[in-house]
Amino acid sequence: MQIAANEEQIKKSLLDLNIPTLLMVMTQYTGDDRWLVDRYRPKPIYVPEGEIFPDDSGDYDDDIADEIRAAALELILKIRDDEVPLPLPPSARRMREMMEFSVGEPLEQDFCDMLLEETNFVDRDTDWLGKMAEPSKKRFLDQLHVVIVGAGMSGICTAAKLKRAGIRFTILEKNDAVGGTWYENTYPDCGVDTPNHFYSFSFMRNPNWSGYYSKRDELYEYFERCTDELDIRSHIKLQAEVIGMTFNEKRKSWSVDFSSETGKTETIEANIVISAVGQLNRPVVPKFAGQDNYTGESFHSARWRHDIDLTDKKVAVIGTGCSAVQLVPKTAEKARHLTVFQRTPHWITPSRDYYRSVEDGIKWALNYLPGYAEWHRARMIFGFMDRNWSAVVEDPNWQHKDRSMNEQNDMIRESFTAYISAQLGDRQDLLPKCVPDFPVYGKRPVIDNDWYKTLAREDVTLADSPIKSFTEKGILTEDGVKHEFDVIVYATGFNTNQFLWPIDVNGLDEKNLGESWGETPEAYKGILVPSYPNLFCLYGPNTNIVHGGSIIYNTECQVHYLMQCIALMAEKEASELEISAEINDKYNEEVQDLSQRLAWGHPGVQSWYKNSEGRVVNNSPFSNLEYWSITHDLDPEAYNLS
Repeated sequence: MQIAANEEQIKKSLLDLNIPTLLMVMTQYTGDDRWLVDRYRPKPIYVPEGEIFPDDSGDYDDDIADEIRAAALELILKIRDDEVPLPLPPSARRMREMMEFSVGEPLEQDFCDMLLEETNFVDRDTDWLGKMAEPSKKRFLDQLHVVIVGAGMSGICTAAKLKRAGIRFTILEKNDAVGGTWYENTYPDCGVDTPNHFYSFSFMRNPNWSGYYSKRDELYEYFERCTDELDIRSHIKLQAEVIGMTFNEKRKSWSVDFSSETGKTETIEANIVISAVGQLNRPVVPKFAGQDNYTGESFHSARWRHDIDLTDKKVAVIGTGCSAVQLVPKTAEKARHLTVFQRTPHWITPSRDYYRSVEDGIKWALNYLPGYAEWHRARMIFGFMDRNWSAVVEDPNWQHKDRSMNEQNDMIRESFTAYISAQLGDRQDLLPKCVPDFPVYGKRPVIDNDWYKTLAREDVTLADSPIKSFTEKGILTEDGVKHEFDVIVYATGFNTNQFLWPIDVNGLDEKNLGESWGETPEAYKGILVPSYPNLFCLYGPNTNIVHGGSIIYNTECQVHYLMQCIALMAEKEASELEISAEINDKYNEEVQDLSQRLAWGHPGVQSWYKNSEGRVVNNSPFSNLEYWSITHDLDPEAYNLS
């Protein structure tokens, strides 16, 4: 990393930088505690009233800020001119000491150990790489062939680690491009709801994000770039949709059937199969009476029809989930009239940074100032990962269990309700329709992009009467109102509870996975299933996150664990690895027990997180830090090896 800037350019860039982050860089370089004193101590990170996203500026007086910037300029010039050597990564103790100063509160050592890996100060791959490097194990690994199903975020992550280990692999991708959900979804304003400096691989950061919450095109370009720079494109078969897979008990391998781009069915053999199919890629269109009678245009939000111009059209959007919230404001700007059909409202969070562009100085520092990207990521993870976890856990003595989980959760509810009211302005008649009757975090909160202001427009109608039937010209609701539309958009989500569907998966004794799971899919740590040896699921049952964090972080935890499993197979020269049914059952009993005491397990929450019996099958019952901990170190005794 070579610093590219003159003194005036550096001065200008420093005005954009986060001062607590800058102090961490300076402290790491100096190696002493000069900057870790009360004079430079930042104010604790806090969440402004009415918001959910933290202010981590440190709230410095101008004279202190100027003093820090002047010292930083002097240091950066020395770094540029090679007068200061690059510092060593902080030790675990030093990481904790510096982070506690930076964020203004005590931290668990586990949290700081995790940050060392997420910043790449510590290489988390070292453990399994070292175990795979021995000559005897290398010979075993050279014989392996791994099939990854899916070239989205999880598939790319897995491929990067297999390539690093020198293990042969093939990726089968049903689409004609990589990127998964960021390739398939192209609806207006489609984007991420996690700050993208965190929503990116720890080993493949992007210093040039244009915004703090980037949109679809930039995210898709990121995964395209990862595919090329990680040199995995040659391992990918596009337009190769996996139809089924069967485990051969004699050969200890999987036969994977897929339809190729020619339309023919082909078969590929694999010692190990890794499912990276995701949860949000099979759109669901609900069935309504008379649906075939409608003569206008209709499509699902995940299959957006760019050939249909919505300008001056009467448009319906069915659904009020994340996709609907993102696409409705832009759609309302075009349509003559927009009607939103709501079954249940969502909690929607304010964010002053949603459309904020990343400052030029920040981009400069992320590209050229050694250490800034690492501390920037560390402090962002602190602010956006588990800060709200205490709000999702049930207080058994709480008096208002019908509406909230505990006092903190109730306070957030009141704050959000006040925000909704303020956003609706003169349309307070909409308030009862917009305030959910379930606890905050019962469903993943959606970031506000002028949703309420859009609902308050004169040319927008919020319809909460259930849909009775479709008509030739539109929709009839149960309150007797006939709505006429030119275009109907289904923002109705995905087939989420049938993991791996529609792939036909057959394990030991030809046991069918879909039939075994039924409506209650279970997996050990969300990754492994008894009777299905050498099969690993990424983003599997009970791994989704609601309260905060990045699903990429979650996936990296899972990939780290499966790489340890492969290392164990090499160590034991085992061609078959299967999770013990007893250990899997015990794990999932704990998952269900914990889930019932969390916001998304609340009896008032009706969501795709649950099956028809009310069991939570999608969401993790663990904080992000806890999930890192339970996937960090392999538990060899949990597995049957042969």
